[in-house]
Amino acid sequence: MKGAGPERSAQMTRRRGLALVAAGLVGFATAMMPTSLPAQTATPESQPLVLPPVIVSAPLPQPVPLPRSSIPGAIDTLTGKEVRETYPHVLPDALESRTGVTLQNEQGTPYQPDLNLRGFVASPVTGLPQGISIFRDGVRLNEPTAEEVNFDLIPLDDVELVEVIRGPSVLFGRNTLGAAINIVTRRGEERFELTPELAWGSFGRQEYTLRLSGPVKPFDYYIGVRYSDETGWRQDSDARIGRAFSKIGIRTGGLDATVSYQYSNDRIKQPGSLPASQVNTDPTANFTAGDFFQPTLNMGVINASYAVNEQITLEANGFVRALNSEQFNVNLAGPNSRLLNHSLSTGGRLQASHKGTFFGFDNVLIVGGEYTNNYVTSRTFEEDAEQELVADLKDRQQIWGAYIQNSLTLLRNFAGPRSSLVLTTAGRWDSVNHDITDLLGGPSGGDFTFSRFDPRVGINVNLSDRIGFYASYGEGFRAPAFLELTCAGPGAVCAGLQVGVAQDPPLQPVVAKTYEIGTYLRPFPWLDINASLYRTNVSNEIFAVSPTGTVGVFFQNIGSTRRQGAEFSLRARWERYLEGYLNYAFTQATFQQTVELSTSLPPGTETVPAGSTIPLMPQHRVNFGLAWHPWLWATMSAGTTWVSSQFLRGDDANTQAPLPAYWVTNVGLSARWRGFEAFANIYNALNNRYETYGTFAPDPRLEGSPVVRFLTPAPPINVLAGLRYTF
Repeated sequence: MKGAGPERSAQMTRRRGLALVAAGLVGFATAMMPTSLPAQTATPESQPLVLPPVIVSAPLPQPVPLPRSSIPGAIDTLTGKEVRETYPHVLPDALESRTGVTLQNEQGTPYQPDLNLRGFVASPVTGLPQGISIFRDGVRLNEPTAEEVNFDLIPLDDVELVEVIRGPSVLFGRNTLGAAINIVTRRGEERFELTPELAWGSFGRQEYTLRLSGPVKPFDYYIGVRYSDETGWRQDSDARIGRAFSKIGIRTGGLDATVSYQYSNDRIKQPGSLPASQVNTDPTANFTAGDFFQPTLNMGVINASYAVNEQITLEANGFVRALNSEQFNVNLAGPNSRLLNHSLSTGGRLQASHKGTFFGFDNVLIVGGEYTNNYVTSRTFEEDAEQELVADLKDRQQIWGAYIQNSLTLLRNFAGPRSSLVLTTAGRWDSVNHDITDLLGGPSGGDFTFSRFDPRVGINVNLSDRIGFYASYGEGFRAPAFLELTCAGPGAVCAGLQVGVAQDPPLQPVVAKTYEIGTYLRPFPWLDINASLYRTNVSNEIFAVSPTGTVGVFFQNIGSTRRQGAEFSLRARWERYLEGYLNYAFTQATFQQTVELSTSLPPGTETVPAGSTIPLMPQHRVNFGLAWHPWLWATMSAGTTWVSSQFLRGDDANTQAPLPAYWVTNVGLSARWRGFEAFANIYNALNNRYETYGTFAPDPRLEGSPVVRFLTPAPPINVLAGLRYTF
């Protein structure tokens, strides 16, 4: 992937509601929340709306999901309807209003942001401290090259449910250091449904989607098609997204099974970051015009569950995922590079759930195992007057995992009706083997195996079905990835982030140990309150260091780091008129021991004192949003996000001026009539100028190519409007 760049009465009642929306626009408010309230869920004016219950699944769509009272951790759940109503480019946009989620944009395109949560990252950019696992229908979407995530390949239009489970988890396994995001796609409903949708907006944005679903007993079917295109607000920043998704399901007797297939073909230009002087004079410029990413994905998934009896359920998952991608990088300080990656992943998971009693206590037991085989090839060409193959490697990865989790209800009704005490114990063993071969015949091969057992324990104290507390301890593990192993150390600097020379001894695996306490409250049926405190101690963190800006990079273990913080969220719905949310996150990500790192800043190395803040990790984030329903058929919404300052990448010692804090407001309007729905959204409604990403690199336009600040500007005010009809 592309590296850091030279390269976001009744009339009186209505008037008061409008005043609330206006206040949200000017003052607080996150990324818009046009959460329309369908007429069928409206309640009489004297009754508050009841918030839905919260459950969480394992990576497989689990027929025996765990209730909130049995989950010793912090979670967020979004329905597919909530996801689609934000009209996101990609998944991080849909999650941006959730507690602690921050987006950075190194690539300069809305289709490839970095998602930051609890100080860990899920990103399409290699070299970041990846530590968030993404699953779709039981299949891990983190790429086998460097655990990166290509968000443009996730079919958001076809999502039924998104769960954000914070902290390590034995059910989700390796790379789950900060969180796991579990996505379940839609299937056919009980009735026929056909929904075409058209949308147009600023910067040449146009979107065309079609969803078709229904039953043919005992089968059901779902088809979703999307094509979107935009010229982009910066020069040479156009993007094209094409996707088809289909799923066939069957329910008969105790069997529930689905087969799905996805095809995606995208082409995304990447304007990247700009010298700070250029951002001030012309933020639409493109310093390295010509950079692009072009992936083609074919992915098939089978999921099946069988209820043996009322207590035992067996589940299975199998998948094939083939991804071909081309990355072209313009380099002003050397030859351009073209990276051709191919990965073929196959594997599956078996899982058994037992819901019953253990010595008279209610008990839920989950046992499972999985296997994945990844075959990855990576070819790098340098292109100047002619094309030269400079790296050609392959990696065959074999990955095994086995896990067990038990939730035992030790006490019931000990503090009143519906009180309970639930103990969760769990453990997971993972083994990752890399067999790397240099196809050019060089000394780049190597065979590396990493394995670890990770425990987890937690307790839930539920004083009622509305008041609960939890405490937990868990460990997570991430093995060094293919690209990291081939660029491991100053003797194996990789230009353009392509594969290089496998090192011996290899990098050490990353281990995270997390302590967490929290509470979940529902004092009224219309109000949810969640709060948590956590600390994650990380050893052997893998960092990408760039001694020459963006021309070369290598990876190294840097010892101990720490993430700790607090999270608070409030979500409410009142009568049929108003709903809103408020959340705040404090995140402190720091180096815990003094370390020497290479940097593009003169003199090329820096001493990073213990206690320094890890770059691009803002400490504070606030989201506030309101949605007002003056009539059953109309919704007006506003949301504001505020993000505190953050140090630029490459400034690990915190000696340079950080990116300034910023805030951005989005508003939306939607109206429904029979099967029609029209919407209009205004993003960055107050047209704030801000940047979400920064680094340091040489500026070849200036004499001597001095190292300067490079920033990625956020888009100005822009609009998206559209129409959908449901048959």
